[in-house]
Amino acid sequence: MTYESFKQKLIADLQAHFSADTSISIQQFHHNNHILLDGLTVLEPGSNISPTIYLNQYYADYQEGTPYSAIQDRILRYYYSHSAIQKIDTSFFTCFDRVRSRIVYKLVHLEKNKELLKKVPYFPYLDLAIVFYCLVQEAPYQNGMILIHKEHLGYWDADAHTLLSLAHKNTPVLLPFCCDSMADLLLPALNDFSLGECGLSKEDLEAEAVPMYVLTNTQRQNGASCLLYPGALGQVADILEGSFYILPSSVHEVIAVPASVAEDPQELSQIVKEINLAEVLPEEVLSDRVYHFDQESGKLSVC
Repeated sequence: MTYESFKQKLIADLQAHFSADTSISIQQFHHNNHILLDGLTVLEPGSNISPTIYLNQYYADYQEGTPYSAIQDRILRYYYSHSAIQKIDTSFFTCFDRVRSRIVYKLVHLEKNKELLKKVPYFPYLDLAIVFYCLVQEAPYQNGMILIHKEHLGYWDADAHTLLSLAHKNTPVLLPFCCDSMADLLLPALNDFSLGECGLSKEDLEAEAVPMYVLTNTQRQNGASCLLYPGALGQVADILEGSFYILPSSVHEVIAVPASVAEDPQELSQIVKEINLAEVLPEEVLSDRVYHFDQESGKLSVC
């Protein structure tokens, strides 16, 4: 089947599993870096919310040999496991006083999101852009996100600078800073047998490892925004005892490498580009550039 036939067949076949007045539709959703994904939604009678099921990967699996019936079953299981409630009170979003404590920010690439940035309030930052969203904290949608558009500012009677001020205060509190040693994250996954085959111990690896740190938030969602947290990069400089480079591994986290052991930032940039191409989902790429934090000035800049 072609992709269009696949989508139309899915709508028709899924309809048989629900009542006749259930609305099943597919529409395109804009994701980070101008990635367009086809999302299927099932809206049952009396419901005002539905999980969005992105079909692009399902079709890729079909092309690689997964039977259509198995894919349909997977989609149904996903829907039933993510549709715990049928209604959610969205009235809070129309009242700025109820929203202001939930406004947080995230970082996206400036150039790759030009179309999105026409529709949302933002502030340029290095080669990135600071955009804003409302963090939904009610169960079962803890840490769900509602991206804030310019039209929202109109009925809130607010402006972008107000959002920035609130987000600077809220984000580090709602999504606290997290700084983990790469060695602490990786070494527990290495058992003594595999190390012994190499003639090494964990102590040997710890002694030889470059002191790299993963910077994110405790939710590990849109954690690259920790670059904006007051004092966070200064804390990392204290840990590393000097200036350091930032490798933007994704929108969810970045990696700090001491400047004293990374002599050529161009090589680091090439590493970031290769990882972005091979390992990172297109919608999760933050940047191909490497950043430098100067401990003395406390400034972050693009290399």
